[in-house]
Amino acid sequence: MITFRILFLLLILLQWIEAQTNWDIVLSNKNELVIEVNTILTSPDDLKPIELLIGLPTKSLPQILLQSYGETGHGYEISREKIKTEWIHNQIVNGLNTGTLRISPSENLGSYFKRFIIRIPFEDRVKRVSIPTLVQKTLLAPKILNWKEAQHWIEPRPRAMKKIQNIPDGIWINLSLRKDGMYKLTGKEILDKVSSNTNLDPRSLMLFTSSAFGRDRTYELTNKLFNEYSIPENLVELAITIQGESDGNLGNDDILYFYAHGPSGFDQTIDNVSWHQNLYFTESNYWLLIPSNTTLRGNRVQTANIVQDGPLNIDYGLSYLHFETDIENPQGSGLAWGNTIIRQGGLFSQTVNLTEPVSSTTAHGLMGMIGKESVSTRYGNTKHKVEMSLGDKELVNMTWSNLGMHYADFIIGSGVLVNGDQTFKITNNGDNPNSEPLFDFLTLSYTRKLNYQVPFEFFSPIQSNDMTFNIMGSELKVWNITYGTTPENLPLTSKDNITSMRVTLPADTLQHFITFKIADLPSPTLNASTGPIELNRLRNTTMSANHIIIGPHSFSSAAAPLVNHRTNMVYVSLSQIYLEFSGGNHDPIAIRHFLQWTQENWTQKPTTVLFLGDADFDYRNITGLSNIQVPTIEVGTNYSHATDDRLVAFNGIIPEMATGRFPARSPEEVTAFVEKIISFETNIPPGTWKQRITLVADDPARPERESYELLVGKSHTNNSERLAKLIPDFIEINKLYMVDYPEVNDGSTFGVTKPSATQALFDQIYSGTALINFIGHGNATQWAQEKLLIINENRNDILSIKANMKLPIWVAGTCNWGHFDAIGKESFAEELLRSEMDGASAIITTTRGITVSSNIQYLERIFGEIFNGDSVTQKTLGSVLQSVKTGGPDGELFHLFGDPAMRLPIPSQLIKDSKVTPDTLETLAVGTLSGTSPFEQGEGYIIFQDGPSTVTKSFNYASSQEEITYLQNGPILFRGSFTFSNSTLSPKFRVPKDITYTKNPAKVRFNISGLKNEEAIGSVSGIPLSLGKPSNDTDGPIITFETESGRILRSGDHLPSGENLIIRLSDPLGINLTGEKGHELMVSDPLTQETKNVIDQFIYDTNSLKTGTIPYKVSIESDVLSLHISAWDNANNPTETQIDLILLKSNILDLLHVLNFPNPFSRKTQFTFELTNDADITVDIYTLAGRLIKSIHTQNYTLGYHRIAWDGRDEYGSLLANGVYLYKMTAEKGTQKIKHFGRLAIYR
Repeated sequence: MITFRILFLLLILLQWIEAQTNWDIVLSNKNELVIEVNTILTSPDDLKPIELLIGLPTKSLPQILLQSYGETGHGYEISREKIKTEWIHNQIVNGLNTGTLRISPSENLGSYFKRFIIRIPFEDRVKRVSIPTLVQKTLLAPKILNWKEAQHWIEPRPRAMKKIQNIPDGIWINLSLRKDGMYKLTGKEILDKVSSNTNLDPRSLMLFTSSAFGRDRTYELTNKLFNEYSIPENLVELAITIQGESDGNLGNDDILYFYAHGPSGFDQTIDNVSWHQNLYFTESNYWLLIPSNTTLRGNRVQTANIVQDGPLNIDYGLSYLHFETDIENPQGSGLAWGNTIIRQGGLFSQTVNLTEPVSSTTAHGLMGMIGKESVSTRYGNTKHKVEMSLGDKELVNMTWSNLGMHYADFIIGSGVLVNGDQTFKITNNGDNPNSEPLFDFLTLSYTRKLNYQVPFEFFSPIQSNDMTFNIMGSELKVWNITYGTTPENLPLTSKDNITSMRVTLPADTLQHFITFKIADLPSPTLNASTGPIELNRLRNTTMSANHIIIGPHSFSSAAAPLVNHRTNMVYVSLSQIYLEFSGGNHDPIAIRHFLQWTQENWTQKPTTVLFLGDADFDYRNITGLSNIQVPTIEVGTNYSHATDDRLVAFNGIIPEMATGRFPARSPEEVTAFVEKIISFETNIPPGTWKQRITLVADDPARPERESYELLVGKSHTNNSERLAKLIPDFIEINKLYMVDYPEVNDGSTFGVTKPSATQALFDQIYSGTALINFIGHGNATQWAQEKLLIINENRNDILSIKANMKLPIWVAGTCNWGHFDAIGKESFAEELLRSEMDGASAIITTTRGITVSSNIQYLERIFGEIFNGDSVTQKTLGSVLQSVKTGGPDGELFHLFGDPAMRLPIPSQLIKDSKVTPDTLETLAVGTLSGTSPFEQGEGYIIFQDGPSTVTKSFNYASSQEEITYLQNGPILFRGSFTFSNSTLSPKFRVPKDITYTKNPAKVRFNISGLKNEEAIGSVSGIPLSLGKPSNDTDGPIITFETESGRILRSGDHLPSGENLIIRLSDPLGINLTGEKGHELMVSDPLTQETKNVIDQFIYDTNSLKTGTIPYKVSIESDVLSLHISAWDNANNPTETQIDLILLKSNILDLLHVLNFPNPFSRKTQFTFELTNDADITVDIYTLAGRLIKSIHTQNYTLGYHRIAWDGRDEYGSLLANGVYLYKMTAEKGTQKIKHFGRLAIYR
């Protein structure tokens, strides 16, 4: 917490204008927690509340005591719901009682407090002796503010394992249906599925379904939320009736009939009846079991007791109807689905069919609408006005001003409803043409005559009496389905086509009935039958795992190498989860039930779960375009978002496992991702890039809508500076602030781009960086209004991102960059992670828009967790992200795309005894780093960097000149590699003449690796630099060119296409790497006029102070390569040179530039030649008459320029006589053979 106090003081001292709300712990012990909060108001975003997760000793939320100072007025609009410091959530998280504290600078709409103290007293209690588990240390510690004390309040969970259902073995037949009602199966239908000649005893048949009885539980448990929800049973057995079962032999004419719920329908709670709209699946699964043990007996519907006759009887009942057809999701997100858009002045007609309504009674209704705008406004507050009428009767008017769902109930007077079809009309009477609401649903309840035509349901209109219901119709059956899984058959009497039933109506529960004839019942869909099914493969108490992958069965083979790569990882098929935790229904909450089961019942509790598959908002594939592989949780209907957190939030909204997602759409994408991760982790490229973090900040100049947005714009750079202060000295910080780069007008709507900033980012990725952090404006496919990064139909920057397996972790604090649940659109984050062997190893970003204040708070928590205590965390990425999961709404917006079991590539072992001698370094002098290695021998990399300088940049904003000030990194002075032995480090480095002479001292960073790939890092800070003696050296560096195999190249040589060029620079005083203006290390192409500074790619040879190389990637599209190189040595002496090469486009063998020199010769001569591929070379010497007199033996030569010497002697060692001779040079490779003939002369 000291870090935050220092940060706050620095903000005040430097007068940073983007202050926002900052907090600091004043006191934390077992008795109380005291927090100080300070706010400097510069924009309405500074008034946004922040959320902190507090560990509590008991379930009770303690009192909050406030002392406020400096109440000041403001003119901003803020949400009335968020102007109070209060507890907003209370949950047990990984065994610890917690409370989410929302801190708001405001207590009233028009004012805020500059400073206030929060005091939270805790109940006095005995300190527990329990020790936090590894899971708790890994997942809980990062997000608990007062972890040091709270870890002692964790309540040990008694091992009370869930009872596992004992369901008989047998043959299962899967049934599916779409709506509530009675269903039947004939004996023949069952026997046809079984295909067995053995007799089946129908009395043993059992019917099961999900314990949710056809419905989903996802909405209730993820959007309404329940604390401490226990895992429900998987299957429940239904009571059924089988006509003809008494003979003990299932015949073709036997009939099994039962009452069932579909996915959607009316649910009853005591005397309340409401519609349940299933947003997740459209078919409910039922399971008919034919037990192997035929002596077993299934549940059967029982007949109720006869009720004595009495005076009360009625011939009517209460009927409920619901009309809802989901066609469109107006936001392309969340759970708000509507039917039809109603434009200004337009109407929508809903026709309903009523069965003999009782005209003397009133009816009740409920109508739902969804707000939508033709053109999106900034606040989404277009006014909507809708009227519903029936005939000439106006029933209800609705007026609202948001994009969410809106409801209105109404009453239909007596005598209005008639038998048969009638049409309700919904009209858009709004005066704003931007209003385009959607009709959502219509629910009606009315009293109807009990006349049988087809099976129908009804409710008793009265309670607390014995009552006779008279139903017109004969040969009927009536079941009481108030408790749907155990219905009752009711005794009936019949006379003159009137069927009567006498029942006792309780006072507390509305009674629900269904009337039917067996002949009128439909059959469910019969799906495949199977033998025994595994209902406890996952739902057991013997399994264990550290990590879990959840994905479709079709991805399991592709994921297998990753399962084998990780320690104790298991792959779990989504279909098996549905089978064991939601009765086979595709209810996303089954995933949460399964993961909760692993935490409560498995012997080893997994800490991470990787959701392997893409997701979107269309669970039911209404659009026909959904490609859900593993569902996520959509939250909300107005301001909606997608989150995986609620799949692992077992007691509320705070996750209890670390999650990650790879949005795979096919097995091929899984294979590519798995191969990339394994290759990266097992063959991670060496180098200083693993000690480098790149901070990218948006330009402060745009957009220009409100005056305070200048302050928001500046916050991008200023907040990046805040993060820089959390990064230890042993990490190199590369700052890519867009304010540094020139503007280019591209003629588009917004006009301005900064292509040099984009190229700088590409170059940094190519050089290597362990982590990239971006703060600024963005959307799903773009960074910054200036298009720093973008993917669209005209430009795909992912194709230009080349990391060469130095794969960075991307952290993007911007809006929507990880919007993974859209349909027909892919976010930049998704596509970047899908890049094969390139792009990213993992990405942390937001799925929706986030405020500036929330963004920096969460980014500081992430960086604070990575570098906790000036060290490098060894926790997984999924665990690191837990630091932002505190119960606040914005914390759910941060998602990890990638494997949560992955760790950062930054080495975590630190060398703390290193030093540099001499204490003060002069220009052109040599310094020595010394330290003790934890490894006996190995190699390392060293970087020597000058101190930072304060710079001020000017920019235009709304026609005015503005400035922003920040620390600019000092230049790199030396970058090299070294070896060590005997656990002793002693690499040397040279100070160039071009130092900045800033008051800030220089630093050295280094990393080393042992023979077993162990790694360690360290740094030495505070190194003063001073001016040294001048040098007499006036010569610039020597520049040469070679292939990757070491072959020296000269102008005119051939280079195979696709092979990189190595540029070698040598100088006794070393190469100037500072990049000072005029002293850059430049590579230019005279043909394309492209010029590039390649200083970041130069590295000295191992243990060298004089020589180093630059790898240059050659374009495969060119036929020739022309490069002009300019370089400076450390004494500022320049050199320029140029090389022109011919690029080979194929592997075809050829002999080029064959010469014999000298010719004529007396004693010795040479045959020179160039090869376009490796080949065996033979030279034969002939007389003019064609007689072979000498063969120079075959030898293999590599591609390039070569020489073969000959001393003028024949096969017997005798000197040849003067004269003219012929020679033949033969190049041979496989089936390719090239010959060259020439003449030579001997003259002595």
